[in-house]
Amino acid sequence: MGCAGKWIGEVVGRIAAQLHRWGLWLRIRWRGRQRLPSGHRRWLNHAERAWRRRVEREYAPGRWEVLHLRGALIQPMLDLLNRPSGGEAYYGGVVCAAPEQQPVLRHFRGDTAVDRPCLEASAPTALAQPHGGRLFWCGPLGWHFGHQVADFGSRVLLASVDPRGGTLLWAPWPGGNGWDALAPWQRALLAYLNPGQKPVALLTQTLKAEHLIVVPQQARMWATPSVAHLEALGWCEDHLAPGKGGVLYVSRTLAAPCLDGSSLRGSIAAERQLESLLRERGVGIVYPEQLSLGEQLAAYRGANAIVVAEGSAQHGLELLGVHVDKEVIVICRRPQQAGMELPLRARFPRVRWIEAIAERWMARGGAAWCGLTLVHWERVAPVLNTVLDDPLSGADMATLQHASQEQLQRLAATVPLQLVP
Repeated sequence: MGCAGKWIGEVVGRIAAQLHRWGLWLRIRWRGRQRLPSGHRRWLNHAERAWRRRVEREYAPGRWEVLHLRGALIQPMLDLLNRPSGGEAYYGGVVCAAPEQQPVLRHFRGDTAVDRPCLEASAPTALAQPHGGRLFWCGPLGWHFGHQVADFGSRVLLASVDPRGGTLLWAPWPGGNGWDALAPWQRALLAYLNPGQKPVALLTQTLKAEHLIVVPQQARMWATPSVAHLEALGWCEDHLAPGKGGVLYVSRTLAAPCLDGSSLRGSIAAERQLESLLRERGVGIVYPEQLSLGEQLAAYRGANAIVVAEGSAQHGLELLGVHVDKEVIVICRRPQQAGMELPLRARFPRVRWIEAIAERWMARGGAAWCGLTLVHWERVAPVLNTVLDDPLSGADMATLQHASQEQLQRLAATVPLQLVP
């Protein structure tokens, strides 16, 4: 009788867990239907269908749909973001039999695959550790916040809310010694993107999976995300603490002061002076380095308007769902490529990009994106004034222009600079 009771309890528990997972999936879809205006949904669906047709045409007979693999080999990351002059975004992950026919296993930016597939011929099959049960492939887990959010982390949400049980599998780079070895923001990100509360596993050696589920990439840099991904993000953000409202400025001055060679990591000249002028007008200044991920997202969610100095922190906004009325302004520090605006426009239809670059300076032999950008403040200020009760004046613009030149001169005294054409 005791064994029978235990068996019945296990069965009831499995049924209850399954009903809970299906209930979560249905609630997310219902909430998403309420949040996305029909016109915005049509635009996103049209882009998604066009992308699917393109990828299925180029990777025939591959299909852009959830992939089920039996006995799949999965390698740890062998390289990640280590080619600043171009090349693959990463090397590692699920081993491909025919990469030219398996688009779901590839990693895209825009319309281009930017990964280096692991081929069966090079996989260390004899060293693979067998893994029973069901795994969901989530991709690489890197050290770079912006790339992790905008580039690598979009498979997990639909995997988390999938009604089937299983474990989410991440491949940390470099290496990995377990959950406690992850940075606080990485742990917070994995928890935030796991509303289904599935168990999480970190890949540290080659595995042979009994059953591997691969969800197609749901968000790409330079492209719109899927509707299902946005619906799930909207569900995630509903569990954040309420924000304070008002106007926020997301700063890079702590991440990239750009005052000498050691701090030349890409910024807008005179940003400190801009902060001071905005603070005088009641704008809240956000330094992402000083806040937990949850605090950042709660602030973004609650703000009426957000001004962002272009950089990695802006990708934190891509962890929110759709906000049709929120004003978002991005001050660019480099020319924008086609499609760069789409990930934010999908979430914030009223987003505006200020591309008012006057000069870009970088250290000789350095990377152009790590330079100091001088902007035309007379073109930036009128856009900022649309969200300020007390507008920036002509005298304020002159102050910013003078501070920009002073910062450039101070920087040039510490490191040889060259003007970027």
